[in-house]
Amino acid sequence: MSEAQEPLTLARHCGRLEAERFDLDLRERERREREDRLTRLASGGDDTIFVSSAAPPRESSELFLRMQRDLEQLSAFQHAVVHSKAWKLIQAVRRPFGRAW
Repeated sequence: MSEAQEPLTLARHCGRLEAERFDLDLRERERREREDRLTRLASGGDDTIFVSSAAPPRESSELFLRMQRDLEQLSAFQHAVVHSKAWKLIQAVRRPFGRAW
């Protein structure tokens, strides 16, 4: 490797590490926000924008449980896709072109 390429390679590696760290921080912040929001919804806090004020408490709790179940199903689906061999193969093919997700 020539001396001119070494700083570029090092800069790319540092940039990749920085982006991965930023992604991990963002995912953790989003996870905490989701947990906080679900906690507020479950406790009947101010964040009940999905439930009309005219709905009886029973309907509100059923709506919350249905939404929570849907969220868990979507999360499981997303996890299955991201960890599938096909997804990893597609990302490996796209990575050289700077198009990996």
